Amino acid sequence: MVVVNVELGEKVKNPDVFWSKLRHQLLVVKSLELPQGVRGPIVNSDFGDTEALVIGIESDQASFAQLKQYAQKLEDNLRTIPAVSKIKRVGDQQQEIVVSSNSEKLSQYGVDMQQVVKLLQSQNTIGATGSIETQTQNAPLYTSGYYTKENEIANQIVGASKSGALVRLGDIATIQRDYAEPTSKITVNGHKTLILTVQMHEGNNIVDFGKTVDGKIAETMKLFPGDVKLTSIVNQPQVVNHNVSHFIDEFFLAIFSVVIVVILLLPFRIASVAAMAIPMTVAVTFALMHAFGIELHQVSLAALIVVLGMVVDDAIVIADNYVELLDAGVERWTAAWRSASDLVVPVLAATVTIIASFMPMVLLTGSVGEFINALPWTVAIALASSFIVAMVLTPLLCYVFIKKGLHDPNSEAGPKKTSLLDRMQNGYNAALDWAIHHPKLTIGLSLSTIVLAGLLYTRGVRQKFFPAAERNQFVVELWMPTSTSLDKTEMAIKKVEKLVQADKRVTSFATFVGTSAPRFYYNFSPEVPVSNYAQILVNTSDEHTTEALSDELQEKVETLIPEGRPQIKLLQQGQPLKAPVEVRIIGDDLNRLKSIGQQIEGIVKKAPGSALVRNDFGEDYYGISIQLKDEASRLGFTTSSISQLIYTGFSGAPITTLYEGNNAVDVVFRLDKQNRETTEDLGNTYLSSPITNGRVPLRQIADLMPQWQTGRIMHRNGVRTLTVQSETSKGVLPAELLKTIRPAIDQIQLPAGYRIEYGGEYANKQETFSQMITVLVISLVLIFFILLFQFRNLKEATIVMLTIPLSLFGALFGLYITSNNFGFTAFVGLISLSGIVVRNAIILVDHTNELMRHGMDIRTAAIESGKRRLRPIFLTATAAAIGVLPMIMSGSPMWSPLASVIAVGVLWSMVMALLTVPVLYINWVKPADKKDILTTQPQPISHEV
Repeated sequence: MVVVNVELGEKVKNPDVFWSKLRHQLLVVKSLELPQGVRGPIVNSDFGDTEALVIGIESDQASFAQLKQYAQKLEDNLRTIPAVSKIKRVGDQQQEIVVSSNSEKLSQYGVDMQQVVKLLQSQNTIGATGSIETQTQNAPLYTSGYYTKENEIANQIVGASKSGALVRLGDIATIQRDYAEPTSKITVNGHKTLILTVQMHEGNNIVDFGKTVDGKIAETMKLFPGDVKLTSIVNQPQVVNHNVSHFIDEFFLAIFSVVIVVILLLPFRIASVAAMAIPMTVAVTFALMHAFGIELHQVSLAALIVVLGMVVDDAIVIADNYVELLDAGVERWTAAWRSASDLVVPVLAATVTIIASFMPMVLLTGSVGEFINALPWTVAIALASSFIVAMVLTPLLCYVFIKKGLHDPNSEAGPKKTSLLDRMQNGYNAALDWAIHHPKLTIGLSLSTIVLAGLLYTRGVRQKFFPAAERNQFVVELWMPTSTSLDKTEMAIKKVEKLVQADKRVTSFATFVGTSAPRFYYNFSPEVPVSNYAQILVNTSDEHTTEALSDELQEKVETLIPEGRPQIKLLQQGQPLKAPVEVRIIGDDLNRLKSIGQQIEGIVKKAPGSALVRNDFGEDYYGISIQLKDEASRLGFTTSSISQLIYTGFSGAPITTLYEGNNAVDVVFRLDKQNRETTEDLGNTYLSSPITNGRVPLRQIADLMPQWQTGRIMHRNGVRTLTVQSETSKGVLPAELLKTIRPAIDQIQLPAGYRIEYGGEYANKQETFSQMITVLVISLVLIFFILLFQFRNLKEATIVMLTIPLSLFGALFGLYITSNNFGFTAFVGLISLSGIVVRNAIILVDHTNELMRHGMDIRTAAIESGKRRLRPIFLTATAAAIGVLPMIMSGSPMWSPLASVIAVGVLWSMVMALLTVPVLYINWVKPADKKDILTTQPQPISHEV
């Protein structure tokens, strides 16, 4: 058997057209180039489809025929649901009628095996018989010799004995109805099972879909006997509902946290006005997401949580400006409209900058791009909504609810109450004065944090590109030696099944022998059916139990099946992987590939942290070569005729079909079981000579030669490739193991024409990180041009851009203190952070320019800008950090790194911006750079910004 996996390039926009062309071309190849007898080729273009539900129909009392009837009833009910896309049946055991005999009996009656096969085929053929024309009409003719019952097959005359007596098939063979010898076996919770898989049409609500299916299942259950049980092995609607509910809890907790922080740091009325922006923005965002067809799932909800602290930023800045205008004695209505109009340019620039940092993520391709695509769109919609709310609603709310500023000039003199913001303001004023007087030291310390960030990345933060999925499921895989029988593989996996069944944390499990579970998860790749493979899909009580139980089981199963290779696998995020660490040897000669592979396996096995080291060629297996002698040719035997007869006798070939109503039952001819078990049976098989009609044993015309064969031969892009694969032991990450083994592997002297490549997580990381770097560069370029457009000054744009590398230490320190790994979502956090951190610098630089327009010099304007903008910058940074705090506290290995990068990165960048930006501005921007502002007539200084 040959299996070719085809992965389409990103430029293929219509895969269905490609698959259709591929099918057509393969049919042409089959008819023109492939030898006769080849089955297939078969194109499975549905391989990537993911099942919404996998339902087990289990009963130990019912036969497979009865289970099939129950499955058909359930299928009929489920097909009435409009959202159902496909329904497939898995594990169905087909009935067949087996005609079995032995060579001695056939020889005794003078009947040839091939003669029996041809006779049964011709007797059971239905063909056109014609008609008789009478004077009045045409009378069609029918033949009715085809079989409808087993006894008709038994009564079929197949020859005559030497005495002239008729020989019927029942005289020389046993006719028995049975189930076909299974190529795979499936059980659920240890019981006999037939499985139904259900897929959903795209665009439907999967949670509602699950409820509808549950209703149909409940209706169908009433038609089944009491011993039949339906078990949902995979229930994607429940998983989605659980994940969405969990994210919604975090979402509302984030809203509550942000509101509390704003209320604690600001007077109640001001805080209430700013906090009102959150529900209004969320409502507008949900409406726009629905209009644009963006579904509510874990990625879009994660985007909302990430952006939640930012949507209140614009409202805080507007409300803060309104209060400052009131403190300056501006009339309330004027202060309301000026609070927004005076800040429309810097707030818009800051909002567009953040959107620009997220939006290039839509350029990511592949499964990673498909996974993350909703995040930038959701962020863009939410931030655009927050800008509109801040510009329109917040000034109106300020006018209605805020009657006076923080420092009312009409209030009576008295002891002033010092607030937290006042204490922070005093501390910042002192720190800023010190930084202004020590500019070189301040800039040097700031730049040194970039070096510290590099050290933290290489020494302090561990790297794992994608974490395990947060699901209450894991998989137990078992590989037995190549060519192991299905029964022996089943006996081995039953040992693991007993361990699983005895654990109370397991809610259900399904065992697949000779095959694997259907594709129920986007990262899960089913194995090609082989007799030496088995798998158990385990459902646990919750996702927290999964990792602990899987670790315990791995320790137990390692010694349970010494002749096999059992492995516990957690479901992963990101691209599908055969193993986290892969070393690929590419070349032509099989023996040379195996030799190099053995060297590399030895290196990997000695490395600390490696586990379950193997190669994908598998073990060599034992086979028997049938080599024809000269005597065979003299008697008229050919390789083709002998292979066909041996295949029919030992494996059994469907020779005809018996129809029972709508059900088709194959009729299979083969030798008795006791006559096809050993090589001696093979040698004693009698064959009829096409020339003499005499019967001779196979051993007389052929030599039976034992031979070792390569287990599997793998190719990548058409070139032979042997891949050494390794898992990692607990506590060791794939990147760390690869770093350990690469120096030794690089020292191997390879022959000409051979090369080594690295796959696994490393290859996925290289492929995706190259795209991520492109996204980051595009984000930085967009941000830079937005800054140039706003300030029209290269120095000012550069000062703002410098805040991005200055935030790196905080981002990586956030990963370090939360013990999160640097991976895909952490990188997404860095890209996002590049837009978020420049907001503070934009506010500072814009306010500095505004103060210079009103007569201040560069030094005074930079200092006053920092002092006056401390409050809104601190509030917005704190809100952004607190907004993602619930995501950090959840401990999610997928989303906690993203939140950690943003939370600590934003707070650190706030410190860097407030201390470094004024110092850089004073020392870099000269009066000649701002002559257009400084030469204008001084105007009264106001507090509109």
